[in-house]
Amino acid sequence: MTLANNPILPGFYPDPSIIRVEDDFYIVNSSFEYFPAIPIWHSKDLVNWRQIGNAIDRADQGLDLSDVAPSGGVQAATIRHHNGVFYITSTRVKRQWPGSDYHFVLTSTDINGPWSECHFVEDAYGIDSSLFFDVDKAYFLANRLKDQPKNETDTEIWMSEIDLSTFKLIGEKHILWDGTGGIFPEGPRMYKRNGWYYLLIAEGGTLHFHTTTIARSQSVTGPFVSSQRNPILTHKHLAREYPVHNVGHADMVELKDGSWWGVALASRPRGGFYDGGNVKWSFGGYYRNLGRETFIFPVTWPADDQSPLFAPDTGRVEDSYEVTGLSAFNQTDIPVNFTAESLAIKWVTIGNEKRDHFRISGENSVEVELQNSIESTFLGVRQTAWNFNCSVTIDLAELKLGDVVGLAAYIKEGAYLSLEIKRTENFEVSVQAASGKQPTAAISTEISRLSIELSGDDQDYTLGIPELGFSHTLDGREISCDMTDSHTGVMIALIGKSDCKSIVQFENFQIS
Repeated sequence: MTLANNPILPGFYPDPSIIRVEDDFYIVNSSFEYFPAIPIWHSKDLVNWRQIGNAIDRADQGLDLSDVAPSGGVQAATIRHHNGVFYITSTRVKRQWPGSDYHFVLTSTDINGPWSECHFVEDAYGIDSSLFFDVDKAYFLANRLKDQPKNETDTEIWMSEIDLSTFKLIGEKHILWDGTGGIFPEGPRMYKRNGWYYLLIAEGGTLHFHTTTIARSQSVTGPFVSSQRNPILTHKHLAREYPVHNVGHADMVELKDGSWWGVALASRPRGGFYDGGNVKWSFGGYYRNLGRETFIFPVTWPADDQSPLFAPDTGRVEDSYEVTGLSAFNQTDIPVNFTAESLAIKWVTIGNEKRDHFRISGENSVEVELQNSIESTFLGVRQTAWNFNCSVTIDLAELKLGDVVGLAAYIKEGAYLSLEIKRTENFEVSVQAASGKQPTAAISTEISRLSIELSGDDQDYTLGIPELGFSHTLDGREISCDMTDSHTGVMIALIGKSDCKSIVQFENFQIS
């Protein structure tokens, strides 16, 4: 017996999709504007998870992220396995939306890759695509805006047969279901059990009113009938003080022994409440800097088979669950540092497939060529805990006049808290919020090698340089997801900018 503690994937790992292949479980997540894209996780016991790679990690796979907005890019990935082949489907959202070439399929015979190029699916509209295999046929599912929508949230789930040798849709597009009345029906996943087809979707938007609902049919093309138990998973009825909210966008998997487990995204708010006036689709009311994380829960099937029961004991996602029937598999996740494995898998850039502005330059050391903006220099990892400490040493010797380098808690362009060092006659150190809405602190030094620290204590972010006796605390509420209209989460990032591409050494990165 082992204990699965929620969230099983802490930090910005939303829209989880899960499969089992023999004794191995795999999860993928959305990655939005960051590259490499679509993190892949492995476990044997549903408890201990390790990121083993990213499905898109090469420029030649053809995923252009150069024209995506913050919280655009790669959304709602789904993983499936059929006849020895892994398939991942996802949607790329560009600044101009809707456009063309946005749904794509990746394939591999080995979960560790290499993964194929992005096979874009023509004439496939909407978002949140997935695949379903039924005997000798494959089906492509997504959502779409209705032909005569009442408003921009009035969507429905559609499906078409797909030829996976050409990645072309075949025949009629069938409208399957438009949910139970919540906004934005999306995130479709289909399953077959005891002769019934089950269509699991997300509704209500991805904020407080997020829900998971389900319908079933005896035909793959419908009609699908909503379960009387809907919504089968939500926390929208719980008070704002409840520690987990925004629960939805689920997937489920059957174990060898016939038992089932599910995964869903959810958030852990901290830092009090606000009036929610800036949130379009929800009263909001809380701050959630860690973004949408991956949670796990048991699933059972009642005798009527009308629908599964998610988290059946309490009807809500709890802090932990006992996992029985699986042997403990004690693996740990990749440590975050400047090793080749960590830089390849854990560290991400923004919309930059080539990632050629940094390289390993020694043991736990990386050499970064500063670009002309914070976002193009950016090299970051996800914040995964409300309370953390991290540090990094920076060699400033090669900075030119006007160059800037530093460390930041970052959620999007114009929304980050940072300690920045600017090269003037000396080195001018400042702690500031990019918004300019918080008090700043500054100090000057002639020392060209400095160790920067960044710590988080709930919503307090403290940045400083201990050897100079310098630190300053900023309020992290302003970089929360809802306050910045972000679907991502806070990243701990190496930042900088230079007009002459100066070289900076970052050394000995540590986070705990």
